[in-house]
Amino acid sequence: MRLHSRAILVAEIFWGLWLFPFGILVIRSRFIPRFLGYLLFLAALGYLASSVTFLLLPAYGNVVDKFASQLPICELPIILWLLIWGAKDQRTPAPDAAAG
Repeated sequence: MRLHSRAILVAEIFWGLWLFPFGILVIRSRFIPRFLGYLLFLAALGYLASSVTFLLLPAYGNVVDKFASQLPICELPIILWLLIWGAKDQRTPAPDAAAG
């Protein structure tokens, strides 16, 4: 059972790491608000801080987890944004009949 909990902690590191490139993509996009990308960075820091602390410094795990466990909630706004508004369709200009 302890090995299973350690494996979940290692998986949380990857759950946090994938949020960094996702946050960069959201910040660079023009159809999703930038602050949602910064919230993804905060969520990534929460996952990483909690899991790395429990793996490397288990004595301080509860102290760090008290604060870091709140940060993954920052993922919810991007989920709601994509569910409710979605990505806006980027219209491309129609090909000119005279040019083609």
